[in-house]
Amino acid sequence: MQRDPILFAWASSPRRHAAALGLAVGLGTPLALFVLLCLRDLIAVLTRSTPESLPFLRIALPLPGHHESEAPILLQGWSLAPTELPLIALTALAAAALLLAVLGAVIAYLCFSVQARAMARLRARATDAILASPPGAREDLRALPGLVGQALARMGQLSAVGIVVPGLTLAAILLALVMAELAAPRLVPVTALLLAAVGLARALLASRTAARRGLRRADTAATEAGLRDLIRRMPAVRAHGAAAFERRRLGLRARAARTTLVRAETRLALARAPALALVVILPALLVATALWQGEAATEADNVLPGALAAAAGAFALAATLVALSLQLWNQYRVVAPLFRTIADTLSVLGPRLPGNLPQHTAPFPEAGNLVARGVGAYDPGSGERLTGVDLALPMPAHVAIVGHRGSGARALAALLAGQIEPTAGAVTYGGTDLRALDSAERARRIALAGSEAILIEGTLRQNLLYGARSGDREASGLAERIAILKLTGLDAFVYERGLEASVDPEDDPATAAALVDARRAVREALAAEGMARLVEPFDPARYNHQATIGENILFGEAVGPAFSEGRLAAHPYLRAVLEAEDLTRTLADVGLQVARSTVEIFSDLPDDHPLFETFSLFPAAERGYFEDLIARQPDSRGFRRGPAGHRDRERLIGLALRYSETRHRFGLIDASLEERLVAVRHSFAAMLPPRYREKVEFYDPARLTAAASLEENLLFGRITQGEAGAEARVRALVRRVLAEQGLEPTVYRLGLATRIEAGAAGAGQGQRAVLGEGAIGPRERVAIEFVRCLVRRPDILVVGLSLDDRKPDEITARVERLRALRAGAGLIVCLPDEATLSRQAPFDAVLRVERNTVIAGDAEEQAAIPA
Repeated sequence: MQRDPILFAWASSPRRHAAALGLAVGLGTPLALFVLLCLRDLIAVLTRSTPESLPFLRIALPLPGHHESEAPILLQGWSLAPTELPLIALTALAAAALLLAVLGAVIAYLCFSVQARAMARLRARATDAILASPPGAREDLRALPGLVGQALARMGQLSAVGIVVPGLTLAAILLALVMAELAAPRLVPVTALLLAAVGLARALLASRTAARRGLRRADTAATEAGLRDLIRRMPAVRAHGAAAFERRRLGLRARAARTTLVRAETRLALARAPALALVVILPALLVATALWQGEAATEADNVLPGALAAAAGAFALAATLVALSLQLWNQYRVVAPLFRTIADTLSVLGPRLPGNLPQHTAPFPEAGNLVARGVGAYDPGSGERLTGVDLALPMPAHVAIVGHRGSGARALAALLAGQIEPTAGAVTYGGTDLRALDSAERARRIALAGSEAILIEGTLRQNLLYGARSGDREASGLAERIAILKLTGLDAFVYERGLEASVDPEDDPATAAALVDARRAVREALAAEGMARLVEPFDPARYNHQATIGENILFGEAVGPAFSEGRLAAHPYLRAVLEAEDLTRTLADVGLQVARSTVEIFSDLPDDHPLFETFSLFPAAERGYFEDLIARQPDSRGFRRGPAGHRDRERLIGLALRYSETRHRFGLIDASLEERLVAVRHSFAAMLPPRYREKVEFYDPARLTAAASLEENLLFGRITQGEAGAEARVRALVRRVLAEQGLEPTVYRLGLATRIEAGAAGAGQGQRAVLGEGAIGPRERVAIEFVRCLVRRPDILVVGLSLDDRKPDEITARVERLRALRAGAGLIVCLPDEATLSRQAPFDAVLRVERNTVIAGDAEEQAAIPA
């Protein structure tokens, strides 16, 4: 990669760069000259007497010591009447302006396309380097994204016009000198001197401005850090009366920063002085030089006003472009070190093949022996290393690697899969070094399940098929995926996610109808097995004791945040319904009793105690607020006036809406209150304004509730919490009914459609449940990694997963199922110890790893591993 950002941008699109530069200089400069000449001749009409004709676009090159009549004529031009010249000149200027606009648009398009290509090329180089990086390049990989991000943020203008603007600047300087020569030869050295002065002044001003800007950023950051530190120290300040000390400390820091800034501002003011002086001196010098004449000067040596105006216009254009070039130079000075660092990092990340290996990728062998000769390696993932490994494994075969954690067994598995490179020796398959094979093809043909899965944003299905080719995706249907899920132990997780997912009847009417039928079958099965008491159904006329007060009032699922649990108490419509039903004070009293009981029960427990987090109706952060509220509010009457009292009532009603008698058992709900709450439920639904109709989906026994989970739709109620084991028994019955109804694949399909995102989120109407990445535990991640490998159907499957934490019977059963699935294909599996190996059917070969090397087995095993 080029170490210079300008050369990098040029190499990204040389043709477009050349086209932009050619158009800017080759067409832009002549057009600018044409405009200046038209302006010169137009001014000549105003300043001359009224001759019969005036020259238009005549170019004569005056020479020092020669009369005007002796000046060489470069372009004769045309003689026009004073009445015709202004019209023709203005028409020409309008046409030139239009051409300049079109030319500018074309050049801008070319420049910005070059910029886009340069940025895309830098991203592609970084992406390719990361994808081709060896496992040991972790530190360089961590630094690369930040370097690339800084380069992309700062190189935009430089990559777009880093070549065009300097080229235009040189052309503009030449044009300014030419126009000065056409006006009078004595203006040429003055123009060159003034352009140099402008450049030096702009360079000095830019450097001082950058220094001042950096100091201001540092002062702002220091002020923020100081104030944050003061807030952190406030308990100590109040306890020790150290306000004067802190004020003095921050004052001294501010004074030092202010002194430094004053110096920077002074230096900047001194840099501005030449620039301001040039604003006054430049026009004066040009005019004075034009007026100055020697002793032998004649009237012919006078500088015409039009020529002087054209020279001044060319000078202004050149000065502007000089300033832009200096700005680009300052940007180049910032970006160039970044590019050099990126180039060095990319060179470190590049693949380095041994000298005896071909630089092009070799075809993957169809079969052969997996051989290691004199291999040493280090696995940065597990921290294990290997030395002196010599083995030969005929493939396909089933091979066991036996070694405890840290012995080098996991490093050997990664080495045989080609996922870590040997630091000494070589690993070959079918006579071809693994490093010479295409990395993507090698990973597909020799799969390593060796760690927890790195999850991507998308559906669970997309995570499971990550890395699989389209053919593998199409070949592995839902039935095969379910079988793989059961083999890896991920089936329970996916099935549970399917039960928590939602189904929109409009998107999937067939599934919705089948689930309504299954709801009736579940109800019948509960009644037939005497388990009807374990589920309390949703009945519009009855209070549901397994739900909270808020859920009983809503009697449906909130769609969106409007009627969510956290906002329900503050919703103006619900508050209006509660006022109409005279329940505001009642619920405030219930909330006050809940707060009082909660504070009393958990008074001796710390805020981070698991019981408090599990059973409290308010979070630990609000504990102090409710303790204070209870102390100043003995009952629900006489709340404070104004916003403070309104807030207290709202918080208490929110507590009451989250209260469930079955769960919390404070004895606050009796039969009469249940009847009143059911009445509120009917009022809430009957008077709901049209604008809120789509915010709530009410329960209906005849149809599916799109906003509810699949399990809630099947039960159409809540599992009773008063009987031990009720939840497990009910879920087992539901699973059996779904299997009988042929809906079990549907549950898995819905579970696989669950989205995985960086943060946890809820499910809205017509959406699948969204799963936070942090909610997926290590075992599930390991299983996901295992599924990814099995779906690809590799020639050799290497299982380097840690099985130490699993029960022996579970390990034996899993390995047996895995070997049955991989019958006739290559399989290398790590086992934790000899006891685990003894419980397995004999392997084709056994590799024992101790003290970072492979040791010899018994005679029978050695025979299976030819040297």
